[in-house]
Amino acid sequence: MVRSERNLGPIMIGMLGMLKHRGRDATGAAFYRAARSPYARARISLTNAHSDLDLLTSLVEGHGGEIIEYEIEHTSSPYLIFRGTVSIDEDQQPKLIDAINSHPTLCVHSLDRSLEVVKDVGTAENLAYYPEMKEMPASHAIGHTRLATESIDNINFGHPLAATVLPELSIVHNGQLTNYYRLRRRMEALGISFKTFNDSELIAHYLAYQMKVRGMGFQEVLEHSVDVFDGVYSYLCAVPDGIGAVRDRLGLKPILFAEDKDVLLLGSEQCAIENVDPNVYAEEMSPGEVRVWLRH
Repeated sequence: MVRSERNLGPIMIGMLGMLKHRGRDATGAAFYRAARSPYARARISLTNAHSDLDLLTSLVEGHGGEIIEYEIEHTSSPYLIFRGTVSIDEDQQPKLIDAINSHPTLCVHSLDRSLEVVKDVGTAENLAYYPEMKEMPASHAIGHTRLATESIDNINFGHPLAATVLPELSIVHNGQLTNYYRLRRRMEALGISFKTFNDSELIAHYLAYQMKVRGMGFQEVLEHSVDVFDGVYSYLCAVPDGIGAVRDRLGLKPILFAEDKDVLLLGSEQCAIENVDPNVYAEEMSPGEVRVWLRH
């Protein structure tokens, strides 16, 4: 996180490239612009460029919206990416995301005025092929390299994962939630739809629901999550105003951080942070610790 916008695309590629030994199945990053766009920025995976594009256009128009402009990007997987801007009322964004995700050939990676999620299968080298990664102005970003364990390996299961009821919220997660199925059933009973069987998606939906529907504050919901999520995990959560970091009480999954008045760096290993500044030695979060850094 930086005090003003900076081109964070190459920086994230460099940091994630240092962590490819932690997972080569998928790599991604979530970027936040300092100023909200008048239109929603959408990144949506497609299976067929023609029929899925027609379906997507119909869904957007059915929710009172309009696709302003778009391009179709190829990935390193069988999926294609719709990258475009959509004119849509903000209160319709969650409903549109749900409608899109209800179709098996479509998957929303992000659809928001501040957030853009870029991800692909493989390592950070694959992310570097996206032209937008060469010039991605943002105030802050979170990223992830994935080793698929209990869920399938494809681009839609990769991190970061964004929420539905609060589309500006994204997470990256390391570890496993042992109470995933119980919490998922609880969230589904509240009307939350899931696109994947990735326990990381649960974290995004749970945090977003507590903030949007229950009215919890950002730090409050992160502290609350330590009592709710069982397992061995650490995760980062980002919103337009900042980044939060959570480490479970067992503390087996590390989070390191280094900060000064202008820059915040986070990583699971020192090598990622050194890739940005070789003279910085990061501090490790304590087991059960929650930290929040807000953008001013």
